[in-house]
Amino acid sequence: MSEKPRTAIVTGAGSGIGAACASVLASRGFAVAVADLNLDAATEVAARITASGGTAFPVHVDMVDKESIVAMVATAAEIGGPVVALVNNAGIAIAKPLLEYSVADWDLQLAVNLRGAFLALQAVVPQMTEAGYGKIVNIASTAAFVSSSTPELPYDVSKAGIRQLTVSGSVELAPLGINVNAVAPGTIATALTTAVLDTPEKLKNAGAKIPANRLGAPEDIANAVAFLCSPDSDYVHAHTLVVDGGWLAQ
Repeated sequence: MSEKPRTAIVTGAGSGIGAACASVLASRGFAVAVADLNLDAATEVAARITASGGTAFPVHVDMVDKESIVAMVATAAEIGGPVVALVNNAGIAIAKPLLEYSVADWDLQLAVNLRGAFLALQAVVPQMTEAGYGKIVNIASTAAFVSSSTPELPYDVSKAGIRQLTVSGSVELAPLGINVNAVAPGTIATALTTAVLDTPEKLKNAGAKIPANRLGAPEDIANAVAFLCSPDSDYVHAHTLVVDGGWLAQ
């Protein structure tokens, strides 16, 4: 595969974990479609990657719109070549007590995090099937295993769904030469996290609860994703790789 054009799509790549995944995959030789609802943010990430010597281009996508997802895959293939890797990273978190959750909240949470990931998987599979090769990495969460510390039950359900999407998708697609796996991040130091842990004391206390004694960095997740997108993971199927500094083991 290293001598052939390789295109990877990373959704939600305009910031945080997605941006780190796009950068690391580009450094590993992929042409990366930096896909995001915020096209300006995607354009900035793609420009940084290009300036560093990688190949990347921005693509707009709305993960609640099937036509937009199909168009994202078509655009990525047209610009970069056949899509051989998909990182389903796009997601939102609507944090509310369960009694305050509306039907609209529930539908949006599941539509972005779970249905969107399924539709993106569905959209790339024909290209991967034709090539007889593909890597799909879904971004789950430690919330796929245990309840979040904040009240966000539907978010937890969406991430548990991602974990099962990975398992069931792998069983069906592995015979076609397609690996479906997931990465489950713990607490990662993104802008969203630091907005909540908004003082040095809060950050220190959060890190102290993790056996590794620090919050994760977006690159910690991106490196795990890069492994699952590489030939080194060819015999890894249906696995959710927890990257949390040991937090879940406690």
